[in-house]
Amino acid sequence: MAEYYISYKEMCDIVEEYISTAEQHDLLKQYKNEILAALTGDFGKGDLNSVQEMISLWENQEKKPSQLLLGTRYIRVQQSMMDFLEMLLTSGVADALIEYIAQGSFAGFTVSAGTSVAFALWKLFNNVKTLDDWDFCVYMQATTHFKAHKDFTLEDLKSWMPSSEHPICNMHNSKWDCDYWIEESDTCIIQENQKLTDAVNSLCDKGLLSRRKKDNKYIFKFER
Repeated sequence: MAEYYISYKEMCDIVEEYISTAEQHDLLKQYKNEILAALTGDFGKGDLNSVQEMISLWENQEKKPSQLLLGTRYIRVQQSMMDFLEMLLTSGVADALIEYIAQGSFAGFTVSAGTSVAFALWKLFNNVKTLDDWDFCVYMQATTHFKAHKDFTLEDLKSWMPSSEHPICNMHNSKWDCDYWIEESDTCIIQENQKLTDAVNSLCDKGLLSRRKKDNKYIFKFER
């Protein structure tokens, strides 16, 4: 997966652009600094104070531009992360996650809604970094249909993916290196054998989807 460097200012501009096109842009704008903190912070030790400090940096940036954020510092990002970020902010997934997280406290701690949102989004972004390209494609397909299908079955997912009847890839990005994409014909073979089921199981194992059984059928949804 391709990687490149962008400045903090460029990251801010990209997030603002995606938010402006979202249906619930007012909600996302309210939590813009938390989204930016999740993208640019490193909270691996679970220090919630560091989360709030990063949020404060972005809040102060709006009031008075800071060399720390707008200077020569750059962050390295994966193309998959930027594709995911756009889909997250424009599909309705981020709205649902923020509304859910902001309703209570995170991990039993009494913290602000903003801190909870930023930390939970950071965990989500870091889970996305673990995705293989075939995982990523399946996750993006589910995200694309989130507004109409917050819960979905494997059969739903199959109907969204390329099939033997309509094999042309409907998701491929030239920067992805997907094992199931056949470049010469621009077709997808993910529905052959058990590949799609394996990809969904991988997403569940990585904490991005959860599943439950109902009427002898598995129902999947985005983990919150």
